[in-house]
Amino acid sequence: MDRGDVIADRFELERVAGSGGMGTVWRARDRRDGGAVAVKVMREHDADQVRRFVREAELLAELRHPGIVRYVAHGKSTQEMWLAMEWLEGESLAERLKRQGLTLDETLTFARRCAGALAAAHDGGVIHRDLKPSNLYLVRGSVSEVRLLDFGIARLREGRRQLTITGSMLGTPGYMAPEQARGEPTVDARADVFAFGCVLFKCLTGRAVFSGEDGLAVLLRVVLEEAPRVSDLRDDVPPALDDLVARMLTKDPAGRPGDGAALLAELDSLGEQRGAAPGARARPRGSPRPSGA
Repeated sequence: MDRGDVIADRFELERVAGSGGMGTVWRARDRRDGGAVAVKVMREHDADQVRRFVREAELLAELRHPGIVRYVAHGKSTQEMWLAMEWLEGESLAERLKRQGLTLDETLTFARRCAGALAAAHDGGVIHRDLKPSNLYLVRGSVSEVRLLDFGIARLREGRRQLTITGSMLGTPGYMAPEQARGEPTVDARADVFAFGCVLFKCLTGRAVFSGEDGLAVLLRVVLEEAPRVSDLRDDVPPALDDLVARMLTKDPAGRPGDGAALLAELDSLGEQRGAAPGARARPRGSPRPSGA
């Protein structure tokens, strides 16, 4: 597709906004109202990728929450499949954390918004399975306007039962729950809770929970090693928040909050927390104090 092409007699392509493994994202103009939209156009035609693309479109069409990117339309034009979503201006959480950390108050504001989005997804039977900073978008750079993106490997549960996955391990190593990393046949909403614990850990400490030279090394640590506590790396984190993140990161899913709604309730119970961003005023535990302190 090229600039100026019109999809479904509605979306006029303006410029390429990005590209990924499954296709290209265009900024386009919606001829119905003149507004901007993001149109993801599928590049490959592998049968598995087609299924993922269609599943993402169908799941987004069912989800309605201010913390989830808004679905507009989807379909097939000639040989190319496409998905239109709301156009977002801002930056991903990954980009923000590279430039500047979040304060405690910002982290909790961000966390509550994300937990609300997860609660809506989980209530609809949807497990995201790929929560990570690059899939969390800060509209206009605001932590209170975060959107959850990319449901490409999400799955839909039947009713309230657990999702069954056959013979596949999908996700991002540093944000994958141990049960995902082991390729276990059942994965539920608590896998998203674990992944979001990894996100919060990075927001609060400025580093990943698990790291390694390659993806396999990271996966081994996810499966075999206990996660450090936030309080191991900074000594100004409130004990209740430190405990919540630790429980989100426990190896046994039974020890984690059960889903997005349970996580949101616990976050709301924490109230407001004031503190520095990592690397600002917070002193990592065990580091020397400034002279004269």
